[in-house]
Amino acid sequence: MTEKRKPRRRIEIYFVLYLVALVLLLPDRPNENDEGISSLPNLRLDLQPERVRMELQLIRDSLGSIRMNALDSVNVIRYTANINDLRVTARIEEVETGQVLTIAPGESTTSLFDIESQPERQAVLFRWHPDLSANAPRTFRITVNGSAAPPGNGGANSSDDDGLPSGLRLSGSAQFVLTTSIKDEGPSRYIEIQTLHDTVTIGDGVGGKSPLGTFWVDVTREKILTMPTREWTNRISVGGADPLRDLAGMPTVKTSIGGVEIERSFDTAQRAIVLKGRAPRNGSYTVTVSARRRDGEIAETNFTVSSVPLPSVDLQDVLYPGIEYNFDPKLPDLEDVRAVLRMGDVEIASTRSGTLKFTPHLRDTGNTLTFERYVEGQRAGAPINIRVRSFPAPEITDVRNVGSGNSKKVIVKFYGDPNRDRPFLDVIEGNALPPRKQYGNRHAADPNEKPTVAWLEEFLVDRKDNSKPFTFKLRAKDGRGWGSRVWEEE
Repeated sequence: MTEKRKPRRRIEIYFVLYLVALVLLLPDRPNENDEGISSLPNLRLDLQPERVRMELQLIRDSLGSIRMNALDSVNVIRYTANINDLRVTARIEEVETGQVLTIAPGESTTSLFDIESQPERQAVLFRWHPDLSANAPRTFRITVNGSAAPPGNGGANSSDDDGLPSGLRLSGSAQFVLTTSIKDEGPSRYIEIQTLHDTVTIGDGVGGKSPLGTFWVDVTREKILTMPTREWTNRISVGGADPLRDLAGMPTVKTSIGGVEIERSFDTAQRAIVLKGRAPRNGSYTVTVSARRRDGEIAETNFTVSSVPLPSVDLQDVLYPGIEYNFDPKLPDLEDVRAVLRMGDVEIASTRSGTLKFTPHLRDTGNTLTFERYVEGQRAGAPINIRVRSFPAPEITDVRNVGSGNSKKVIVKFYGDPNRDRPFLDVIEGNALPPRKQYGNRHAADPNEKPTVAWLEEFLVDRKDNSKPFTFKLRAKDGRGWGSRVWEEE
């Protein structure tokens, strides 16, 4: 009798494959010769900026002048304290133009930005010194990249048994933006001065504050002399404090007289305070500047502003070619003054002191010159127009009886050179002999005229026939051939 076999169980092939896959996923036994990389701690360089946006706020007044209202000039980037040999760079991209600049600590490739590593504070400082002359909205995208060695084999103080591979460096980055905004200020009778605050105060890493040193303020010009109502500027330097960060607010300004408006602003490039005002109509006033440091220290300085009136100048309204003229421009007693004589847009003579000398040429005849005075590069007073004309023709000014009545003295006025342009006299008709020149009687027509342009010459005319009336007609001509009108003696 045939024995029945038990049926064999079927094992699903998919289940077997699944088991194989699980085995393959199991990790291998660590090799004792490996460097132990699998046991490295989770190291990283974490850079954290205190602010993700830094702002420069500008205000434009109704006259178009720009002043600073608020500024974030410093950003502090904190990092992991337990690192060595930190190296940082900052990549600066201007969004509007796409231009990219990279800076590192100690580099001076630009005056707008700088970056500084301060290991004692576990911080990196990024500073912004905006250019206020480029008064347009701008945006910069900043990326601070850093690399450092961990406190193991990659660090300067590492040991051989710290379990870290030699040369290992960590890297990290932080991003933020800088923006410049301009707000238009409506017209106002008075200038509104707003306090500028730098919103970043940097600690020393241990909770205290480093000494700031002796606090002082000083002026560039102790005495300002300028024209009445002319605008002036003066710069205030600050010692023992960064004026963009360490002042409690904008310095206060007081004047010795009332009604004086003084505008205050910061020059971020020069780290100075700029004051701007106007000179009085007459006299002077004193400006006192007081600044308070954030630790409460106060420093003061002062300067004077005096107005110097512009003296009136006496100029001829007509010039003649070939004559040398010496003008006294009556320049005020100021530092930057200048007198200019122009023909159209061309400067033909100038002086900063003493007299202004000029000799018109014959080709200048018919043109108009302009006399101007400048103080600190700006024109002072109204320009004075001066014409260049040809010399007038001679003229017979007078005929007088001499002696018994048989002679007459004729006086002729002529212009120009007293020798070259000297006139002669003709008898056109009448009972008269040829005129005789009276040598030694030539003299200036106006003794006060400088230089002398007009001269008087004397002639004698005698009766030709005593039996006839002493009547005649005369004409004078100068050395250039110009003739006078006919003089008729009846």
